[in-house]
This record gives sequence, C-alpha cells and structure tokens, in this order.
Amino acid sequence: MKTAGDIIIDLIERFDVHDPGSRRAHGAGSHHKGQVALNEMGKAIFGDVEHALVRLSNASTSGRVPNWLVNIKGCSVRFNHALRPIDIIGVNFPYFPFDSSSESIGLFYKIHLFLKYRNVLRFVDIFKTGDLYRHLGKIVRWFPKKTNMNHNYYSTHSYGNEYFKFRMDYKTKTGLINLYAEKDKSHTDYRPESEIYLGYILIDQHPASKEIKYMDAMNAPFGYYPNGEMPLLRHYMYKRSFLGRMQEIQLTQKDVGMLEQVWAEEKYFILSKSQKIYDEIRELFKEGTEMSVSQFRQLLDEAYRKKYDEKHIRNYFQHVWGYFKNKADEDEKKQYEELMLALDIEKINDFVAFLALKYREPYLLNSTVAKTHGRT
Repeated sequence: MKTAGDIIIDLIERFDVHDPGSRRAHGAGSHHKGQVALNEMGKAIFGDVEHALVRLSNASTSGRVPNWLVNIKGCSVRFNHALRPIDIIGVNFPYFPFDSSSESIGLFYKIHLFLKYRNVLRFVDIFKTGDLYRHLGKIVRWFPKKTNMNHNYYSTHSYGNEYFKFRMDYKTKTGLINLYAEKDKSHTDYRPESEIYLGYILIDQHPASKEIKYMDAMNAPFGYYPNGEMPLLRHYMYKRSFLGRMQEIQLTQKDVGMLEQVWAEEKYFILSKSQKIYDEIRELFKEGTEMSVSQFRQLLDEAYRKKYDEKHIRNYFQHVWGYFKNKADEDEKKQYEELMLALDIEKINDFVAFLALKYREPYLLNSTVAKTHGRT
C-alpha cells in the first residue's frame, strides 16, 4: 500500500511543473554552513551543537518560473547533533489549515482536477477541502506579500508535550537567523501563547558545496516527538520526491551516497517485512552508479505493501537486539523475552526506539523504525 506521501507526490508530478531532476517542492535553493550559538534553553532542546547546515529555498520547481514571482519561501536548519541530524523545516507561512492525510490528498487531487479541466467549479471545489474556505481570511492575512527571503519562517507543527513550534527570523543582510520556540497547541492554526528565545545561527553567505538528500520532518529534537499527522506525511513526501528526482538523472557517486543514506534509514524496517527484499536491495547497491533507482523504489513499495508476519518480525527483533544485549539491564532483558513471545510489532518498535535513545545508538536513531516507530 502506498503511503499518503506517495499519493500526494504522484499528484504533484501530474501537475508537470517541475524540471527533470529537480525537487517537487522548493526546487531552487542553496545550502549554507552555519555557526550555532544557543542559550541554555536552546541547548536543552537541540543539544550542545555548534554547527548547522541551512537550506534557503524558493518554491519554484521550474526554470520557467522566476524566483521573484514566488511568494512562498523556505528556510530549514539541520543541526549537526552527534547522534543524528535534527531538522527544523521552516516556511514563511505559519500553519497548515488541516492536519490529516486524507484532507491533504483531497486538496492535491482537487488541484489536479482543476488543472486538468480549468473551470470555475473545479476551482471553487478546492476550497471545500477540509472547510478550507473558512481559513481564507487568515490565509490572505498571513500570505507573504514580499518575494525576497527576508522573512519569519515557521515549523508549522509543534513538538513534544510543551507543544513548541519553532520560528526562525532570517535577516538577509547579516545572514543572522534568530531562533524562537512558541508554545502553540493548535495543529491547524497559528495561536502562539508564549515565545522563548533560543539563540541564533550565523550563516555563511556563500553557498556550500555540500548537498543533503532532504530535510526530514521526523528528525525531531530528542524528547520532542512531532505532534499531529503532518510531520509523518512530510517525511514520506520528501523521501518519495527525492527518489523520484534520482530516477530522472544519471547517477553520480554523490547521488549514490545519498541513496545509501535512504537505504540505511530503511533497512531495519524492510528487514521486519521481508528478508528476501532486504537481500535484493543489498545486491542492487553493489551496482553503484549503474543501479536502478526505479527498482529500488519498487522494492521499497513492495515491502511497504507487505503485511507483517511472525517470522520476519522475529528475525528483525533478534537482529537489532544485538545492539543492546550486552548493555540492557535485567528488566529490559525480561521485556525483550516477553516481546519475543508476543511479537507485537508496534510495541517492539517503541521498545527499540526507547533503547536506541537510552544507549545512544546513532545508526538506529537514524532509522525509520526509531524515527517513525514503523508508522506509515
């Protein structure tokens, strides 16, 4: 079964508005190295990090559309935490008007129908999605009026029990990004109750040569799990978008390196579904720049469609337990034995994520099973 993110990217690709090999959203952009200076509250959330990579992006996905015509911009930060990256993805609009996969799919499907038939009724129908028309006043109010990069950028969803949303105030002239946490329990509105200053990031104005495959909405600060459905949806959208553009280009070794990062994140989830698919993907990567990205995607899709079975759950759990069997305390060893008998995959993934953080295992912390707990 395809994830909601897969379906949305399929619909976006039908719009035919991106250049081959470009991102499906925020196509034009540049990466910049950043020096991080956090206060105590900032360090409590993000850790004692000193370096970051900042992506400044334009929503245009085609060379046919000049940057100055596009109002929606992006400013995203990857904090270089020692255990795994922490990504805050910001756009210059403060919220999404709904928080469900079904409504998101409905919106993009109706946009697709409007672009196909080009009539007024189809256009009006777009705003019936999730009662979107009720937000028109706020959308007009918050919609960016400028097309430069000098904006506030918002995480749009909140994190953790404190319901922190992050805001980044980017000053183009100085390259300074001031970072704030705003307490806001609303998933589908922007109603900050309070604001806490966390520190700043000073970026190098000259673009860096380094590129990352994509920022991941599930690369949340440790202890601050993303709230709502949108972060998980964005996680799968960005992955699907990345694989789509890799299909459209002749791979370089750098591209293969980024694809290997996707495989590293997915491999334990795939192992929990099928040893056979796991082995096939391993063989595929031996082909290097000649590997078939299309086949990689197909194998991932096949694994996601499969139902769990006890044989593969047991194999996966025994495999990842190897990280902890010499570290776990007696209670954890007992819990492992109990879970091996019950083979409840949701509880197993929760347990693996807990142990990965407790024992600071970077490889597992960066895996799909730890970041999403196996949720699709």
